[in-house]
Amino acid sequence: MSRATIAAPKGQTAQAGRQDAPGEAKKERLSTVYGRYFDCVPVETAEQRTEAFRLRYQVYCKEHNFEDESDNPDGYEQDQLDDHALHTLLLHRPSETYVGTVRLILPDAEEHGLEFPIRTVCDPSLLRENNENLPQNYTAEISRFAVSKNFRRRDGDEQTTVGGYNDDEDPRRLIPHISLGLMQAIVEMARRGGVTHLCAMMEPALLRMLSRLGIHFNNLGPRVEYHGTRQPCYSDLDLLLTRTWIERREVWEILTRDGEIWPLNTKLADTLSEEATAKNAMVAAE
Repeated sequence: MSRATIAAPKGQTAQAGRQDAPGEAKKERLSTVYGRYFDCVPVETAEQRTEAFRLRYQVYCKEHNFEDESDNPDGYEQDQLDDHALHTLLLHRPSETYVGTVRLILPDAEEHGLEFPIRTVCDPSLLRENNENLPQNYTAEISRFAVSKNFRRRDGDEQTTVGGYNDDEDPRRLIPHISLGLMQAIVEMARRGGVTHLCAMMEPALLRMLSRLGIHFNNLGPRVEYHGTRQPCYSDLDLLLTRTWIERREVWEILTRDGEIWPLNTKLADTLSEEATAKNAMVAAE
């Protein structure tokens, strides 16, 4: 894995983050700690594209045989959709290496006659035009979500493209798990691409892990076989991030860089919080 030049950690803002209680010893925020380990690097140069394609080749062709090596003889896994997508590499600061990559296929791909991969396996009625759950001009597909084998080994799970997850109450145990960094990359690419909704075909294990972190996608039909067993899913990104803010504030701070990438929809947050309070009150009264 190639080494990369490290920039200083990006600054955090305090737009909607937690505040220390009066008299409470100030603790270092999880987002600050996380930033010391990882950095999202937008793919903007030919060299960075090569790094992303090389990592994809290792994961998708060599390790899992999801893509045919003979179709990628130069050792770089790529396809026609790459020219209609935004790409990000995830840098591991301590080792100065790229350890993950993900791309976001933008709506203009379909304007050029290319189908989202999810359309090739899902019931067409679930992805019809003018679908309020997936507005055609504002929906992007998460794709090529891949983690270096070395980091999957650290998680003790080499059988998936994203590694395992240790459900520990201490949020700082999440630092070694780089899927949060790739999710931050997705949020940032969605903002840059002007999209509001996401769809994907995710490993069930990844969806379970994300749900434990307060990151919720909605199922879109039954599971399918596509690069292994996958669950088609979708989400309104504003709703997803607001729910994360309510359930796991420290995770929201990482995904949005404390609101810098994607500011909190305060009106939606108030509505969801009121609904949650009313629901809890009903349960308590039963």
